[in-house]
Amino acid sequence: MNKFLAFALFCTLPVLLAVQSSAAPRPFSLERDFAKIVTVNDPQISPDGTRVAYVVTRPDMSKDAYVSELTMLNLASGEKRNLTPNRHDAGMPRWSPDGTRLAFIAPQSDEPKAKPQVWALPMDGGEASLITHAANGVETYAWRPDGKAIAYQSPDDARNKSEIEKKRDLFTVRDQDYLSQAAPVASHIWIQTVDGGKPQRITQGAWSLPSGQFTGALSWSADGRRIAFTRLPDAYNGHFGKTRASVVDVATKQVVDLTPGNAYGLAPVFAPSGNRIAYQTAHDGLWAFQLDVDVKDGVAGSAVRAAPSVDRDFQGAAFAPDGSLYVTADERTTTGMWRVDPSGAVSRVNLGDAIGASLPVFSNKGTYVFTAGTVRDPSELYVVADGAAPRRVTDYNAAIEAMQLPVRKEFTWRNDGFDEDGVLTYPLNYTAGRRYPLVLHIHGGPTQAASNDRFGEMDAEWAAHGYFVLEPNYRGSDNMGFAYAKAMLGDVDAGPGRDIVAGVKALEAAGLVDASKVGVSGWSGGGLMTSWLIGHYHIWKAAVSGAAVNDFIEEYDLSDIIDYMPALMNGVSPWTPAGRKTYIAVSPITYASQVTTPTLILSDTGDYRVPAVQAYGFYRALKEYGKNVTFVAIPAYGHFPSDPVRQLETEKRWTGWMYPYLR
Repeated sequence: MNKFLAFALFCTLPVLLAVQSSAAPRPFSLERDFAKIVTVNDPQISPDGTRVAYVVTRPDMSKDAYVSELTMLNLASGEKRNLTPNRHDAGMPRWSPDGTRLAFIAPQSDEPKAKPQVWALPMDGGEASLITHAANGVETYAWRPDGKAIAYQSPDDARNKSEIEKKRDLFTVRDQDYLSQAAPVASHIWIQTVDGGKPQRITQGAWSLPSGQFTGALSWSADGRRIAFTRLPDAYNGHFGKTRASVVDVATKQVVDLTPGNAYGLAPVFAPSGNRIAYQTAHDGLWAFQLDVDVKDGVAGSAVRAAPSVDRDFQGAAFAPDGSLYVTADERTTTGMWRVDPSGAVSRVNLGDAIGASLPVFSNKGTYVFTAGTVRDPSELYVVADGAAPRRVTDYNAAIEAMQLPVRKEFTWRNDGFDEDGVLTYPLNYTAGRRYPLVLHIHGGPTQAASNDRFGEMDAEWAAHGYFVLEPNYRGSDNMGFAYAKAMLGDVDAGPGRDIVAGVKALEAAGLVDASKVGVSGWSGGGLMTSWLIGHYHIWKAAVSGAAVNDFIEEYDLSDIIDYMPALMNGVSPWTPAGRKTYIAVSPITYASQVTTPTLILSDTGDYRVPAVQAYGFYRALKEYGKNVTFVAIPAYGHFPSDPVRQLETEKRWTGWMYPYLR
């Protein structure tokens, strides 16, 4: 007899019950389950609508790296195939117009300093071949409609390249972050024929396409005569308040801006047929708060607002083969997608349970794909065909979904005349009538951002420890229209602070929260709000201030987003008498002496967005005032650690800080 079967037959009932209960779903844990989270992104459907190429990314903790696979899914059979088994750094898949090849970006070789280039993989078998040999690498690209060439973006050589190679590399500082090691160089458009030959330069000048993390997309006109793109007046990404949506004529190389005068424009895209072109533009001229989408019939046409009835911050636009336009935006505590047909009629797209949908990508037949998460799933691939509801076609995060995960709901309250909301995560095994500790998890931005009820690993961790988690959408959030977004203008923390505290009070009034056990935390804009709240309210038992703007003058002087601070402050610079008073008044460090909350400060040492000097300053101020403060620095470059080991360690420090104070 099988030994296991013999044991089972002679078990007593209590033992049997124990065996059964051990198979029950267990709660999510950062320590055990962070490495299980899989991300699916950049889906591209084949022209005939039968296959989808996309990128699957997993954390490899042993290598401290995020490993990516370029994957293809056959929609009919469900078969998946890794297209780049020997590469873990391939991305940006793009089908050739005839569907016979799939291009992607990957380094030219395994050498550490190898530049990213465009490759093409034949779909009838064979190895990928190199298309580009750009000396400074490729940042983005797009197939020409005839499939015989691609347009790509590549940085120029530094003007003093030979001198730099001799270590004569001193540079003049302009509007760039304080960690910069060189003056930026402009990035421009080239064309490369697929069968070889010398690349043709299309644009040049001191102006530049956005590069690095701000790199946009290139879009060809249907006739292959023009390329639409985003451009800046110079190579300084911090000047994104001066962004223009532009088009270049390939033959004449003449560049035309789509927006009149100095109006803001971003991410232009041509329709797959005809001359229509859509682009993002600033609502009422305030680019930092909400973006609309305008459409022109030809480069010289008059602009028409795509969906004026939808008062939301559009995150981009995509044309379908029938000429309709699709837009996406944050919507209350979820996200939305809308279809604008060629006549201008607007309809809401059914997304089912999908949250945070990417812009749709269409086949020639109208089938489209997007990626999204759900309340229980971080990221999957969806397909929509023949007007049906979205169908999820991947299951990479099944291990996460199978766990005991918390309930997440919209919670609403009213403050200062606004109807406000946030995502409320319930403690596991919640019992009605009992009051629980509360953690605030405040989103960043602070503008053009919002919290939605898509799965969040830190919220699941806190819920497993018996806490409510509130992610408040305070004024400035982009999920409830322009008036709410604009309400942060000139009121970057006092008004939002009242919104957040009102949400806490509403939870207390509802009988859900133990008012003596409330923690507050956030990163970036959420860190700013945390630092402000602990200096103005004394209802917190613990605080985590991550990558916080603690000093708005230093943020203006040292960060890479020089245009953003004045955009929040009614256009004023801190280097005027009135401006200086304003910047000091809204800086949390001004109120450090009033802090009474035990505080953990977190910051990357190489943070160019919110320089770590602000974390050092806030720490020193709190310490000099005799406050309970700990500062943990993360030895990483960037605004948040990009490697999985440091990311996990940061999230563990963040969540764990609350436990001894909220017991």
